Amino acid sequence: MAATLKRAAPAPLRVRCPAKINLGLWILGRRADGYHEIDTILQTIGLEDDITIEAQPDGFSLETRGIPIPGEAPNLVTRAWNLLVERAGGRLPHGVRATLVKRIPVGAGLGGGSSDAAGFLVGADRLLGLGLAADELRELAARLGSDVPFFLRGGTARATGRGERVRQLCPIEPLWIVLVSPPVAVSTSWAYGRVRMGLTQLDDRATFLESALVSRDWNAAWDEMRNDFEDVVLPGLPVLAALRHALIGSGAAKALLAGSGSTLFGIQRTREDALALANGVAGRGAQVRVVRTLERGAVVTSLA
Repeated sequence: MAATLKRAAPAPLRVRCPAKINLGLWILGRRADGYHEIDTILQTIGLEDDITIEAQPDGFSLETRGIPIPGEAPNLVTRAWNLLVERAGGRLPHGVRATLVKRIPVGAGLGGGSSDAAGFLVGADRLLGLGLAADELRELAARLGSDVPFFLRGGTARATGRGERVRQLCPIEPLWIVLVSPPVAVSTSWAYGRVRMGLTQLDDRATFLESALVSRDWNAAWDEMRNDFEDVVLPGLPVLAALRHALIGSGAAKALLAGSGSTLFGIQRTREDALALANGVAGRGAQVRVVRTLERGAVVTSLA
């Protein structure tokens, strides 16, 4: 009797999932579907989670290491797996075992969960040989969350709608970013719940910032950078307001809240200035990291 041939298991993969900052974020109004309309310019940075994914006979398992993820709701990586199963009608060639190493702080406005979800989508697509088209990946990513589509390509991009409509921009000159992460988390839903419309005039400030970035007019860029969440988050959390003040006082070219917080960041154009800024804000009860901007999103490599 002829032996039954089994499909060989693919080689394990490593997925690097970068964090992001918002170089500008404007909240334009509340939509009929309950979400808020935003206009934001996003930038990936060199602080990354890692996901190792490998085939198993069937099903899905997820192990998380590093920074704990609070709450009992399904992790976005698990939700991404469930979407792939749904799309395939339950017929996938292998199951997947995933190991997520968290380095991006949770509840920090750095998009770690969204990046992990995007990274898992592209990694599982490759591992399982699904051959998903770019528009299919974007559609699945948008179903997972507003920031998830951005992380498929990363770099510098402008996002509108609830954040799911992403347009890539020309890469900016590399910048150095000093991240200041206090030991508190900010819920995005809490932050949006504090928003009272009238914060932002319905002008086109994001376009002004985009133009300044493209032309590398940094003085204009610093002037145009803004995050509307600062008006509602900083008054409720004085520790964050104090850290932002410290970044400004220590010489940051620009200091902003990352997303809805709780991380703040300062921007410098040279590594030396960034290290000096990091020293200036050290010792204030927050974790300080120095990273660079990146021109990519999630990236997959083989571990074979």
